[in-house]
Amino acid sequence: GDKSGLELFKKITGRTIPEWIKSTEKQKKLCGYISLESLFQISPELGTNILLKEGLLEDMMDCVEFESEEIQLAIADILSIACSHKNCRALVTVHCQKYLSSLMTSKNNKLKTTAAVALTKIMLDEKSSGTPGDEKQNTGGKVRIIDEDEALLSNLFENIVLNDGNDVDLKISAIEGLAYSSLKPTVKEMITYHPTLLKEIFELVQKVKANNNTLFYGVAVMLSNITTYKKRLSETEEQYLKLKKMAGEASNLELDPVDDDEYVVNRGKQVMNLGVIRALTSMSKNNSETIRQVIAKVFLNLSTDQNNRGAIVQQGGVKLLIPLATKGSREVMMYATQALAKIAITMDPRLAFRGERAADLVRPLLILCQGESELCQFEALMALTNLGSVDDDIRMRIYNAKGIPIIESLQFSDNVMVRRASTECLCNMMFCEPVYEMYSEVENSAANKIKILLALSDVEDFETRRASSGALAILSTSPNVCKMIVERPRGIDLLKDLMSEQSIEIQHRCVEIIKNMTKVNKEMVEILIKAKVPEKLTEFVRECKIESVVSVAIEALQEISKYSSSSKK
Repeated sequence: GDKSGLELFKKITGRTIPEWIKSTEKQKKLCGYISLESLFQISPELGTNILLKEGLLEDMMDCVEFESEEIQLAIADILSIACSHKNCRALVTVHCQKYLSSLMTSKNNKLKTTAAVALTKIMLDEKSSGTPGDEKQNTGGKVRIIDEDEALLSNLFENIVLNDGNDVDLKISAIEGLAYSSLKPTVKEMITYHPTLLKEIFELVQKVKANNNTLFYGVAVMLSNITTYKKRLSETEEQYLKLKKMAGEASNLELDPVDDDEYVVNRGKQVMNLGVIRALTSMSKNNSETIRQVIAKVFLNLSTDQNNRGAIVQQGGVKLLIPLATKGSREVMMYATQALAKIAITMDPRLAFRGERAADLVRPLLILCQGESELCQFEALMALTNLGSVDDDIRMRIYNAKGIPIIESLQFSDNVMVRRASTECLCNMMFCEPVYEMYSEVENSAANKIKILLALSDVEDFETRRASSGALAILSTSPNVCKMIVERPRGIDLLKDLMSEQSIEIQHRCVEIIKNMTKVNKEMVEILIKAKVPEKLTEFVRECKIESVVSVAIEALQEISKYSSSSKK
């Protein structure tokens, strides 16, 4: 089977590649290095196993400076790839950092760049892996030297990308180096505000084939680093930071001011102006899930700033995001759907989602509603409300995708914003025939649904009250619903309370419900009279200044008087 084949492959490569590398014949040696590099690309795990074999790295470094440039290049390539993997990085740092640094003075640009990429990965690791106890040692000379070296390295990469004489592969290596260095706040700023550099990188993306994973991954990571907002610290982390500061110690939780939101917003604007969407469009044709995930994350970062959303739509971003949101790994779908939700909240859906696009978005948004994040739930609900408000087909699509129970379950969220958004979404869904029936037909669990809407019309949050009383106003055209309301112990009292609200919107919904009740039958009117609703209505008509709402209340009073006058005869 496959497994035994893989074991055999592992065994053969594990024996042959080190043999070739240790050979004294140049061709064999080269063959060994090239095979090891390919192996790393197919399976980093297998590559790592060979590189970490007893004594292999020492053998490679033995007299390395006397090897031909061709072999040194092959070695530098392997070291650079190996430095992307944690286990290898530690060993490369011990055995090869000195050699890699010596290559920085090489006349061969390719050799110099490859070594620089490896060194960048090593340095970033040294910066970020500070364990809590060792910041003290770190604040000495070491960090400062690294900072200077980092500046040198990123300048080197920048010059290589900008020099037209360099071949594409060399530029791609330099871009990989920049992608790693762009984790550093200063480098983020340097890249962003260097329009010629970014334009050159974006042009390269347009030129190469869609399967150039090294370039696309490098550019995507760089853009992600430039546009990512900093993680909000938890309360515990905030406390830890305060204690550290009081003790006069540095902490790796402490963030550079250049990572504050306003800087990130400005960097986003800048890359938008330089045509980032076009570059992302070219890159999204790639079928690597990793690259697609980073691209979706960049879109989410860019759409976080409301001012970018219009441009994202105009430049074809939605067309590109829909496939990312509808197929692929969970992470890709989540990022892309969040970006689309943000766009759907603030833009006219008819402009942003032409044709079938709005319909394609329903299922991903419902998946987002079922995720853990309350922010995602909130945004997905708002997006569904906005999409559904302009199109009956979308409401039907939400219903058919079993969306109602998903939306209803969020009415019980601990988060007031999520409760509000789910209630607003449901209110909107009442215009959908089958949903109206679910809430009004006696044999369904409708009574319980009405009970929940009544309870939500009595909560502290104004928008939730407005949405739930709005849903009840639409549903009250059904006599069944009117009966369900009066059968609730506080049903009528609640309506009287709503009539005394400060908000004309809520008063309007309330008198609408009462007017519909007066048209049900004599029993219903008698219940209203017994509860002194006519007196409340008369008082309301006297005090309310809004003509359209007064006329609804008057209509209700006229209906009541028909019954009361006929009962007197």
